[in-house]
Amino acid sequence: MDLEFVVQQLGLNPREARVVKIISRSKGTRLYRMRIEGKTYVLKRFLGEDPLEPRAYGLLRELGVPTLPAYDSTPRALLLEDLDASPTWRLAGERDVAGRNGGRAVAEWYQFLHTAGRGLVKRGAPDWLRWEWDELTPEGILGVGRALEMEENPVWRFAADHLDGLRARARELPMTLNYNDFHWTNLALSRQLPLKAIVFDYHLLGIGLAWSDVRNVTCSLGPAAREAFLDAYGPTRPEERILDEPLSVLHALHVATARPTLPRWAVPCRERARSGQLLASLERAVALL
Repeated sequence: MDLEFVVQQLGLNPREARVVKIISRSKGTRLYRMRIEGKTYVLKRFLGEDPLEPRAYGLLRELGVPTLPAYDSTPRALLLEDLDASPTWRLAGERDVAGRNGGRAVAEWYQFLHTAGRGLVKRGAPDWLRWEWDELTPEGILGVGRALEMEENPVWRFAADHLDGLRARARELPMTLNYNDFHWTNLALSRQLPLKAIVFDYHLLGIGLAWSDVRNVTCSLGPAAREAFLDAYGPTRPEERILDEPLSVLHALHVATARPTLPRWAVPCRERARSGQLLASLERAVALL
């Protein structure tokens, strides 16, 4: 599918829509800055079949969760506000996730997401929203041990034997929408005060425990921003933390060992398995069953 056809599907005249810049190319997407009738927009084009993100934008708008302004969409493309030209929003920088104002603003967005997500799950979430931990299988966990050349470590068999019980226990807790992949490069902030935030790029949107998202966010915030986020977000259930601690590490290692080489971000998870910390956290979680 060529770009001209994508533009036509969005209801635009290709003669009036000009590519100013190719912003990025990735395995599954292309990002273009387009000039249309004197204004610039960002066109996000999806190369794979049945991409999740256009559906995610539609769902979040229906739920009242703040998103970047999306002027039009098709199942394979989104026409979004150009943050470089927006009078309202700007792209965040690394310094923005170091201070208290940034942490507080991000927490407010996640409160919107999780409050709306809890209501959605109670009503019945669409089946295209997946729970990350459903990707784990007993055989896959044993395979992680082999991939890390740590087969003798008892943690893998213990995790495999209790996986179904831990997931069932987690499903007894309130589930919500999870963003799953926070980073400051996926963050827009308001140009005016009080500071507001929108987290964007929803290709990993799914369901899960609220603490799973909180843990994911706070790992990417500076100390002051992390403290402000936790203060603004409010308390979470202790059981969520206990269950998330081992299952999130297992999922991270499952993803990481499927790659040709172990990514740098997975090294601390590997060390948790090697040191016995993962087994200890699994034992704490199993005690909840």
